[in-house]
Amino acid sequence: MADIDTLPHPVPERLRRYMGAIMDADAHEYTPVNMWEEQFGSVVRPFVDAHLDSKMPIRAHVDADDAPIDADQVWNTKFAKAPGAFDFDRRLEVMDYTGVRRQLIFPGSVGLYGASFFFRAEGFPDMYRGITGDRKGYALQMIRAHNDFALRVARASDRLRMVAVALAPDVDSLIAEVKRLMDGGVRAVWLPSAALPGGVSPAHPDLYPLWDMLQAADAPVLAHVGADFEFLTTAKWRDAPAFVGWKAGEEFQMDPWTLSTLHLPVQNFLATMVLGGVFEAFPNLRFGACEVTAQWVGPLAQNLDFWHANSRKFSLGNMEGALPIRLQPSDYIRRNTRFSIFDIEPVDTYIEQFNMPELYCYASDYPHPEGGRAPMADVSGKLAKFDESITRKVFVENGSWLLPD
Repeated sequence: MADIDTLPHPVPERLRRYMGAIMDADAHEYTPVNMWEEQFGSVVRPFVDAHLDSKMPIRAHVDADDAPIDADQVWNTKFAKAPGAFDFDRRLEVMDYTGVRRQLIFPGSVGLYGASFFFRAEGFPDMYRGITGDRKGYALQMIRAHNDFALRVARASDRLRMVAVALAPDVDSLIAEVKRLMDGGVRAVWLPSAALPGGVSPAHPDLYPLWDMLQAADAPVLAHVGADFEFLTTAKWRDAPAFVGWKAGEEFQMDPWTLSTLHLPVQNFLATMVLGGVFEAFPNLRFGACEVTAQWVGPLAQNLDFWHANSRKFSLGNMEGALPIRLQPSDYIRRNTRFSIFDIEPVDTYIEQFNMPELYCYASDYPHPEGGRAPMADVSGKLAKFDESITRKVFVENGSWLLPD
């Protein structure tokens, strides 16, 4: 481990009082393709072959996770060469070095690409064309390989909150997989928000056993960018000269249209849960939206409150009976949900406009470049105008809802 006394300090001075307590609400496993079989097993070999010609950074050959753990490497080196990118004993050292108590760790290789492939396997035959036969079935095998890996790492340390992928063709299979994960020690699951979970609405009673299980385990259900292709039936909205020539990330395109709409699947998923009474029925259920920005949350709360207040105007005879929810929609959002923020987001403006400081969580997105090179300084600097309690909320307390004891 790096000697912290001989290097630039990795944590801004105003946050050092929270070292050892900081919660990181979005990070990633990032295993390079040449290490996939070792990390995930021989089942991924066809997936390795399918990525041999990839131009994405995941294809870059990295022999070992051995970069020095110092301020420069931790904050400036990205992808598989970053310290602790795929060796999770070293990830714990990086967390110690940056004062992080716990970290939500989403898939960044086999699990991420497997989820993306699941939604594209039938409609895009040229994608991974060497994988034939039951292509969606193979994508589910990749997701299973990631989930098995998540189980192994989760057992090693409670600080490493590995996020498993909860994706299945029907409700019974979905519930069975989540039960396997919860029984094995996983404490967080990602439900891709563009698709109906198990083929039904998130508010359908068939999913109540799932929500009940997650509530009992204090395990958050999470939304995340990266597998949202099904939400819009076409991506041709992006087919215009103004949206050509922009960067492409491994989770999403970075053109203006994509960046301005990437929150829509999560917004729809969350609105369905709130108005459909899921948080009424399961008051301690935890929901987190990660890496989809947070500028839309305050306006969503206002929008849902407005329509809830006027819902009887459109009711078929239910002018006096009970509505599906007893509280204001914004109350459920405050109580049950949290949102990771990018370093570039004006979180101070969100707090001033909507007075919902309990919603926003610090996140590094480690080791992805979207996390920035100084996320702690960038976020804490925007909060300096407020009482110190707001900084503590964003860096410690809010994230604790998603990363509980």
